[in-house]
Amino acid sequence: MTNTRIRRAVSAGLLVAAIAGCGSSPDPAPAAPVASALPPSVPASVPAPAGIPAAALLQPEDVRGATAESLPQGEYAYVRPLRPCGGRYPSDPTRTAAVAKRFVVPGSTPETVPTVVVQFIGRHQPGGAARQIQEIDAALKKCRGGLAEGQRKWDIIESGGDTMLVRIGQRFSYADEEPATVNHYAALARVDDVVVVVADMGWENMDGSEKLVRDLIGKAKVRAEAVH
Repeated sequence: MTNTRIRRAVSAGLLVAAIAGCGSSPDPAPAAPVASALPPSVPASVPAPAGIPAAALLQPEDVRGATAESLPQGEYAYVRPLRPCGGRYPSDPTRTAAVAKRFVVPGSTPETVPTVVVQFIGRHQPGGAARQIQEIDAALKKCRGGLAEGQRKWDIIESGGDTMLVRIGQRFSYADEEPATVNHYAALARVDDVVVVVADMGWENMDGSEKLVRDLIGKAKVRAEAVH
């Protein structure tokens, strides 16, 4: 990484350019373009502990001292939970509470830039979380997307039982640089009647970390046991 890139990231402070949410069509084609709004009728995230206790979220010691920040409705909607096809899932009405937070996680060394981690937790009626995991798995296989302008490409890296790891690719142009493929990573898991997502959205035009997501989903699953 050049010194120019480091200075640019540092000068950005904690201002993060959010990518707009996925489309709201109930059954778009596999290469559906990106839209800007949260799918209608999807319950908006609520701050912990209104339904989701604060203890269920990642804690500062999990994310290098970062603290949870509120996310506006619609920001990073496509990972709240994973929505490669856009629109609603049949199991969405079984969700009884939800929360989404952002963490600006410092780099692993003083010389490296931070990264933006998004966490989503949704509590469901009995059986609803299992149904949602199945529906998300089916959507990931149906709506693979692509790297054309305004699209995302969804690839399942690992899937087993109620846990999966996904790579989300997108062509992205930063400042005067040529467009390049940027990869973000998201992990999805079920803990009883709770669906948990942890996603590393990278920083500016830099990739997220698969390794970090693998580490954080394990911690997030343990924290999610605080949801009753």
